[in-house]
Amino acid sequence: MGIFMQNNLGSRIKFMREKKGLSQTGLAKLAKVSQGAISQLENGTAEATKHIGAIAKALGVTSEYLTDGKEMIKEAMPSFDDFVIVGGNNAGKSPNQDEYVMIAQYDVAGSCGPGTLIGDVAVKGGLVFRKDWISSIAKSENNLATIYAQGDSMYPTISDGQVLLVDITDTTPKSSKIYLICIDGQLYIKRLINMIDRWVMRSDNADKTTYPDIDLSSESMGQIDIQGRVVWQAGTL
Repeated sequence: MGIFMQNNLGSRIKFMREKKGLSQTGLAKLAKVSQGAISQLENGTAEATKHIGAIAKALGVTSEYLTDGKEMIKEAMPSFDDFVIVGGNNAGKSPNQDEYVMIAQYDVAGSCGPGTLIGDVAVKGGLVFRKDWISSIAKSENNLATIYAQGDSMYPTISDGQVLLVDITDTTPKSSKIYLICIDGQLYIKRLINMIDRWVMRSDNADKTTYPDIDLSSESMGQIDIQGRVVWQAGTL
């Protein structure tokens, strides 16, 4: 299940429900559905519902607002006026929306060490990038999310505290690429290596006593949840 608001209907419903100050039971009563149906949508055990129209109406939004999510994400991000261009001919000015794009920043850290336990993942801001550069690394700005790295298991490639861009649509493993991986409710940033007879989840840190390779059988690979590929961290990976 996707953890990011772009690809998670449940997180969008929960975001709007809490914004309205409603409990799951309160929303269920307004939408005339069961509390269980709301719970299943929010925790991802149900990804679609014939009740989406009623739920959207109870939340005071359109069905498209919930199912698409783009407008909701924009509302959770800051204004372009909050940013200033550093350097160049336009130094000191706010970025032009014709030339720049804002990518949602999430309040979750990808662990470069012991896994980071996932709680509620919400948009907490945004970072601004040039559109022409974004188009060189992703098919669409809507495919990207920004998070922060935590830990040093991927050092020197990724350092503790670095901001990362993740392509949340790139979830098919390719050998030697770095991915944001969810295992048993915990997030990891690791390199996946195809060893023909198995996959290996590898840390780039040379200290293999602390950060050993983890072998993944074909069955194990089917149980991990790849949330996206890391495509940038202060430079293209």
